[in-house]
Amino acid sequence: MKKIAKLILKVAIFFCAAFAIFFAAKFSFSKFTQIQIEKKRVAIERNLTESAELVLYKMRYSDMLAVKKRQGFSSALSFVRYSGILRAGIEDISQSEILISPDGKKLFVKIPPCVLLGNEIYSQEIFEERQGFFTKITTQEIFNEIDDAKELAVQEILADGLLSDANARAALVIRQLLLPIGFEEVLVETKI
Repeated sequence: MKKIAKLILKVAIFFCAAFAIFFAAKFSFSKFTQIQIEKKRVAIERNLTESAELVLYKMRYSDMLAVKKRQGFSSALSFVRYSGILRAGIEDISQSEILISPDGKKLFVKIPPCVLLGNEIYSQEIFEERQGFFTKITTQEIFNEIDDAKELAVQEILADGLLSDANARAALVIRQLLLPIGFEEVLVETKI
């Protein structure tokens, strides 16, 4: 009888020890997983905040204008060629929302929508200039015509879908930027 009691006691102690080891290992693994997920979150935030403004498209464009001015019988004409750079992308990538799955294998990122970041003229050249005796075209008038043409160019480029293309490219770039951190799957969506 003592042998049976000792055997039952040993089996009970073994199961209690196994149960304790199992829960200790599960708790430790859970803590370890949380630490790993937090390390990944820090790496993501560091990667995203280092590129505060993310330029996805940089388009060069150029055009030629004819600036005309007429006063009475006198007229003036200038032909001007200008070139500009249009930049589209995410203004502040650090405004992204990040969600990591509990197992740390999937990442879901919501990024801000792409906007027009800039439209600058980098060169202008007057080809031909015919000034009338009483009529002159001023530099300011040429700048005003270039500004009007520049706005028209932006409207045409945006109508062709530049921002939707930039949003698609942003998702691809962000995905490629974050996959090396150690996720099996990275899903990127644009905020609306």
